[in-house]
Amino acid sequence: MKTFFGYALILFSLLFMIVIAFPQFYSMNASGRIDKNISLKFDFLEDENSSVVLLFFGYVGCGDICVPAMNELSRIYKQLDKNKVKVYFINILNTTNKDAPHVYAKEFHDYFKGIYLDNIEIGKIAKKLNLALVKVNDKEMGHTGHLFVLNSNNKKHTLEYIYTTRPFAENSIVKDINKLIQRGDET
Repeated sequence: MKTFFGYALILFSLLFMIVIAFPQFYSMNASGRIDKNISLKFDFLEDENSSVVLLFFGYVGCGDICVPAMNELSRIYKQLDKNKVKVYFINILNTTNKDAPHVYAKEFHDYFKGIYLDNIEIGKIAKKLNLALVKVNDKEMGHTGHLFVLNSNNKKHTLEYIYTTRPFAENSIVKDINKLIQRGDET
């Protein structure tokens, strides 16, 4: 009986790791898109008028997740209407200079915005969006590379999609964002 229980536990653990590592299995699409409909209010978006807002959470100095993701976001952004879509890089490690996120974001596209938040603000956002953040040390933070897509209407922001698969399915994301823009134009 102990042997059976041991094998069952190992199998369950392996399946759990696969589900965590490959969210496209449970998100029902190849782009790893998870559909949401959550109203959000973040202070840094108070003056944002764009139809769609893309949020990426990372930190200045992250080379293995952030740099590739920001390059992908730059390619995605080039295919979108810049008057209707804005990209925000939200710095989650506040041990950097307060201007560093803005400079970092601009390295990937002139229209990208970098945001520096204090620990309290990061904590509130992490709780609201269920962000998995693990501080490794003063210069490193463990985090996911998810892309959050917000639909905006009269300065009210709604989380529509979370893209969990990396590298991003760029064509699918562009298509989904253009549908959001079109839907906003119709209202």
